[in-house]
Amino acid sequence: LLFAFNYVLKVFSMKTGLLLEYPDERKNHKKPVPLIGGTVLFLTLLTLSNLGLYNSSIIRDPIFYLVFIIGFIDDLFELPYYTKLMLQIAVAVIYTNINLFYLVPELQLINKIVTAVFFVVILNAFNLIDGVNGLLLGISIVYSLLNFDFTFTFLLFLLIILNFNEKLFMGDSGAFLIAYLLLKNQNVSHSLINLSIYFGYPLYEIASSFLRRLLLGKNPFKPDRYHLHHIGVEKLGLLSFLVCAYLLSLGFSLISSKKLGIVIYLVVCSILFIVQIIRIRRLNKFESMSERNNSNLEL
Repeated sequence: LLFAFNYVLKVFSMKTGLLLEYPDERKNHKKPVPLIGGTVLFLTLLTLSNLGLYNSSIIRDPIFYLVFIIGFIDDLFELPYYTKLMLQIAVAVIYTNINLFYLVPELQLINKIVTAVFFVVILNAFNLIDGVNGLLLGISIVYSLLNFDFTFTFLLFLLIILNFNEKLFMGDSGAFLIAYLLLKNQNVSHSLINLSIYFGYPLYEIASSFLRRLLLGKNPFKPDRYHLHHIGVEKLGLLSFLVCAYLLSLGFSLISSKKLGIVIYLVVCSILFIVQIIRIRRLNKFESMSERNNSNLEL
């Protein structure tokens, strides 16, 4: 079923030029790749649910449709980040009427605010780690296995095969949909601290990106290639880095409910961030030297 949807949508995308990811200086692929992974997953889950072969509650879940629609529109038109953020906040407000995480159990208003913020951050964190083939889907497989959601795991496994072969990219629709379903199906805790450790790797990527851009005097919303996954792939190679990222995600998940979990998480993240900043400074220094050498040659 998933492969059938993939085939039809791929033909449509290649013929119409819609939902295509074209190569540029920030991308590693050499030819246009269909951004249809999210749509393939959405249609497959919807069909399986209607047939009674998957969790039928998603058919009646408004958030399931809304996160997909926001991502799909962004895949089509590349929305400005502030427009996308406003749409995500609107959905997050709806989400807080369905589910709540707690920071201070007694303060309902505070819990609503932190739940909405956490919801938006999780969507964007999973979207951010879709920067190299196999990272988003592989880490999502880890979480899905921890949730004992074997049907979803199998679908993600099929998608990662297509993703590795550059038959499709997940796009924003895929990242948002996966992030929401993993959040919806997690059975760890409703404690914000525990959940932050559980989803530790994606959250580290987005938090470190924002912080390092501020430290380096850059626009925190402007994309670059200094994420941990870009540096990791450059230093270790794709497969070695993916294994490290999967193990890191698993490790964070396993310590999320432990007493010292937050301490271990913060120590590991601090070490990663220091290494990342050192590497970025070296890269910037090398690029500056190269530019000066090129200028001297031109003179």
